[in-house]
Amino acid sequence: MVRKTTARLRWARLAGLCAAVVVTADGCGLIPLPSVDDASPEELFGTWAGGGGSVVALEADGDAEARQLRGEEWSYDEGWAMTGTGTWRLIEGGDGQTLAGAPAVEVSVSKVTRMKDWPAADALGHARSPLRGYTWRFGMDRTDEGLKPYYLAGDPDTAFLYYLHRMQPG
Repeated sequence: MVRKTTARLRWARLAGLCAAVVVTADGCGLIPLPSVDDASPEELFGTWAGGGGSVVALEADGDAEARQLRGEEWSYDEGWAMTGTGTWRLIEGGDGQTLAGAPAVEVSVSKVTRMKDWPAADALGHARSPLRGYTWRFGMDRTDEGLKPYYLAGDPDTAFLYYLHRMQPG
């Protein structure tokens, strides 16, 4: 009887450990995200649209413009949207600063021209100054429709992918 109970306890502990590892892996973002290793800057030049009227324009000379673009991860939940100009570049990844360590499109707005729905105070009532700039790091996915930049929106543990779609000229 003691051996059966001890064996059951060991199996129960092992099962609990396995469940904890699965939950931790999911919570830490170890579930694979779409990635593209062979994107070129030429594929990214142009104008991209997202939800809520957001637009990102990537110019061949490295200039960028964002219009009504919401923040990444936790910032997305705050509900603000930024309009401004800055730069963009294709980064290699692998530095721990990109989604899943894959290559990414970095868009940095350094001149903010409008902040929509910026909260004047935080949850504790402390005043908040508007952002002077913001940097997004877009992952990339290749679908039947072509290359699609995306970023994580909302709580990183339960985030959704916020895709941009190429706007057709004209």
